[in-house]
Amino acid sequence: MITILATLFVLGIMVFVHELGHFYVAKKVGIRVLKFSLGFGPKLFGFKKGDTQYLISALPLGGYVKLDGEEAFEENYIAKPGDYMAAPWWGRVLMALAGPMANLLTAFLIFIMLGLVGFNAPDYSTSVGKVELGSLAQQAGISEGDRIIAVSDREIKTWHGLWQELQTESTADSLSLTLDRAGERKVLNIPSSRRMKFLEGIEPAVPAQLGEVYPSLPAYQAGLNAGDIILAIDDKPVKTWDGMREIINQNAGRETKLLVERGSDTFSVRITPVEQDYPGQGSVGVIGVTAPVFGSYKLRLGLWASIANATVSTGSLVARTYGVLYKIVVKPSSAKQLGGILMIGEMAGSTAKKGFSDLMLLVALLSISLMVLNLLPLPVLDGGVIFFSLLEGIRKKTLPVKVQVVIQQIGIAILIMLMLFTILNDGMKIFSRHSAVKKNSLQIEQTK
Repeated sequence: MITILATLFVLGIMVFVHELGHFYVAKKVGIRVLKFSLGFGPKLFGFKKGDTQYLISALPLGGYVKLDGEEAFEENYIAKPGDYMAAPWWGRVLMALAGPMANLLTAFLIFIMLGLVGFNAPDYSTSVGKVELGSLAQQAGISEGDRIIAVSDREIKTWHGLWQELQTESTADSLSLTLDRAGERKVLNIPSSRRMKFLEGIEPAVPAQLGEVYPSLPAYQAGLNAGDIILAIDDKPVKTWDGMREIINQNAGRETKLLVERGSDTFSVRITPVEQDYPGQGSVGVIGVTAPVFGSYKLRLGLWASIANATVSTGSLVARTYGVLYKIVVKPSSAKQLGGILMIGEMAGSTAKKGFSDLMLLVALLSISLMVLNLLPLPVLDGGVIFFSLLEGIRKKTLPVKVQVVIQQIGIAILIMLMLFTILNDGMKIFSRHSAVKKNSLQIEQTK
């Protein structure tokens, strides 16, 4: 039930906002809107104001607008004032562009809202992982495996707590750090004036354990679960998350053997990391998992910091989404990474259980995907409307009716094939996961 409600909520916001953008601009450029519906299917109730019927419909999967004359393809059709085709070509461009832009604005505003109200940031234990050579931490005597338990006799339990403590002003010349090193206590000192520099040279120790497994990607299809520990990759032992990630990043497109620990049991899986582009890293192999977290803390940003963060987050997501599309064009086999309604349902259900903020973040991510999809220059999509309206502006006349009809039919056929492909693709991934889960369970039974 949670999955169904979360899916309806996510899709409802995305589609409704999209159609609201079309509705608002259509009115502004003089296109008569016959219907504006919240939801699809049979009418539950509604009212009429001016030329427009405002409806609440039975299926809460977003909404739609019906424009006057948008389906008129008669050979000798004469557009009336207020008809879709009576609007200037630039008006139709703006109307078509408004839906995707409404999705982009929604994502941007969600990122601002999350910054202001706060979002859950991952926290870790105070065990030290990587220590950079020549860093202040190394000079002070910090070693990999140390656990920081106190700063100037004040107990520290989390990495964020350590960061907060080091931010606190101190009148002392130095701060004492109490460590647990293999069961023995050790005290080190660092200059108070360089206390924040100390954190730049160390990272928390994160075990090679799976935090979250994303639907659709290789780890999901291999039957891996959150909490699984990776003991070895291609028979080479791994101990930390970073060590595991580095190997997987280098194995894009190459079948890789993972030795996995689940509870008191161990089993192995063969998995092929998919290639993805990340800013500053280029193309790397990923299997669709996140690092485990020791806990979390609420991170709130000020107004300007929230706007700056929303700008960067929105821009990077748009760039990454177009990057995925480009990769599909140059390497069609990567289209298998695409997810449809079933994968959206999987993500919405699991995200809803984590909290409202996480669900709104998913709405932002999918809103950007919807924007990018709708701007593709395909007939019946907004991008197709924009393309052919611009073509009309250049030619100074509309395309012949027969050409428009053929183009519409081609567009509908492409969309149907794309929808069927994503549903089939989602089904294959779910089937692969179920098969892998059974295979992993059988392997565990055989080793007992």
